[in-house]
Amino acid sequence: MFKPISAFSICLLLAGCGGSSSEPEAPVNQDNNQVETPSEPIEVTLSFTDVTSELNINVFHANRLGSNPSMPSMFSAGVAAEDYDNDGDLDLYLIGGESGQNKLYQNQEDGTFVDVASEAGVAVSDIKGSGPAFADIDGDGHLDLFIGAVDYDDVFVFHNNGDGTFTDVTEETGISFTAGNTVSATFGDVDADGDVDLFVSHWGHELYEGDSLEIVWRNDSTIGDIKFVDISNDMGLTETYSEQIRSENSPNAEPDSSFVPSLSDIDSDGDIDLLLVSDYGLTKVLRNDNGVFTHIESASLIDEFGMGSAVGDIDNDGDMDWYVTSIAEKEYDGEDKNPTEGYRGNTLYLNDGNGMFNNVSASRGVADGGWGWGACMADFNNDSLLDIYHVNGWGQNGQLFAMFQDDESRLFINNGDGTFSDIAADTGVNDAGQGRGLSCNDFDADGDIDIVISNNQGLAKFYRNDLTQGHSFLKIDLVGTAPNTEALGAIVEVDVSNELTLTQEVRLNNNFVSQSANELHFGLGKHTAGINVTVTWPNGETTVREVAAINQKITISQ
Repeated sequence: MFKPISAFSICLLLAGCGGSSSEPEAPVNQDNNQVETPSEPIEVTLSFTDVTSELNINVFHANRLGSNPSMPSMFSAGVAAEDYDNDGDLDLYLIGGESGQNKLYQNQEDGTFVDVASEAGVAVSDIKGSGPAFADIDGDGHLDLFIGAVDYDDVFVFHNNGDGTFTDVTEETGISFTAGNTVSATFGDVDADGDVDLFVSHWGHELYEGDSLEIVWRNDSTIGDIKFVDISNDMGLTETYSEQIRSENSPNAEPDSSFVPSLSDIDSDGDIDLLLVSDYGLTKVLRNDNGVFTHIESASLIDEFGMGSAVGDIDNDGDMDWYVTSIAEKEYDGEDKNPTEGYRGNTLYLNDGNGMFNNVSASRGVADGGWGWGACMADFNNDSLLDIYHVNGWGQNGQLFAMFQDDESRLFINNGDGTFSDIAADTGVNDAGQGRGLSCNDFDADGDIDIVISNNQGLAKFYRNDLTQGHSFLKIDLVGTAPNTEALGAIVEVDVSNELTLTQEVRLNNNFVSQSANELHFGLGKHTAGINVTVTWPNGETTVREVAAINQKITISQ
């Protein structure tokens, strides 16, 4: 028996609470992986259990910090989740760090994982890795792997051979960074040519006249031959960063301090825009205008120390909202001035439908999140409302900001009235490690969202969601046409009722140094009838599907 990490579990109902969590769960049909809906839904209880050791996951991330560690060595780490072997379940790639080895955990479909990194050829060791990301780069139907690194360590591109193994093709790809830190990465079709381009962040990159930002890389691959070309300047980033490029007129310009590139069609015009979360108040909204990024300035954009990023339709109005983690003011018992005095914390930006964001953090209860890093939006209790989870921590060198050494993760549950409540401690997912990245997906295929955490200088953690059945769900996998076989950029709308439509974008959800799989998960609350699904593919074509049976995973092909 698995022991819950917390003695508490919180009752989360659409209306009322009074049942017991000991009621039997709905039966699972083993033939089609469909959970049968009980005739009278039981009350829903959300709790998490730390099952890391039971699942055979054993990754201790470690960088040799020394007496004066670099900041990148203290914020690097990472995890990526995807079905790399095309067997229908989600696998994990975890960064081990400078003193360890990266591990590729293959999902065994029996609730356990096996490390196959050595056999697969991706057992990178003794590297300060950061920001792994899976994507079908060459359009052959198999997910390739990109791995960043900090402190001028090597980055890697691995081609998936389709037989469970990978080949290191880094030198042939054309990717070469002068930037010392490649923190986070993601993929999307920025130029609408059908393949997926590479986006990366480079915290601490000092820029001089004539330099490239090295952020956007056009995909020029053919099957079996991965190639990229740096088009950052062509995309208008030189103009966007003009005040951060050192010259005679600006000798003290701030370096590029970007942490996370997130892709979303924020203005619903059919192309992907770039939300570039950056440190030191330099976060940017970059709108895609006919293949060139335009910097959209707004007084609402107030995050001081942008760290992690999560994008989703959190208010169910059909457009994509944005959550940025940061640092909140914390009580300090030192004799000197409180170093966090005046820090405003996390920001939640609601989209006005036209790609402009309004900051609503203070009124929604999500600003005070400690020292936040990687974040995800997911419906953890399947009530049709997206929640927010983010990992935390800093000060592992025992120096400034050491009061955040044991800063616990936050689970902001969506109350349905526009506000959120932190229930991480009550549900057993208040991890106190040095959290950096995370993946939020249904790894055990039981219909609820689990959480995998990559800690800096510590053990990776797997928190199993033990949500009792009673709320319905639907999972959707899209199969796009080559070379965009993952259909990145598609929009999926699920009509739950005349009053409720759930909308998700198909994207590689990168948060901070990490990636969640692009398997779409829709919580349906107490809805038990069939639903309609509309897919708008990246080329504008649409597919409408009537789904008679819920509580299952379906696949829709273009």
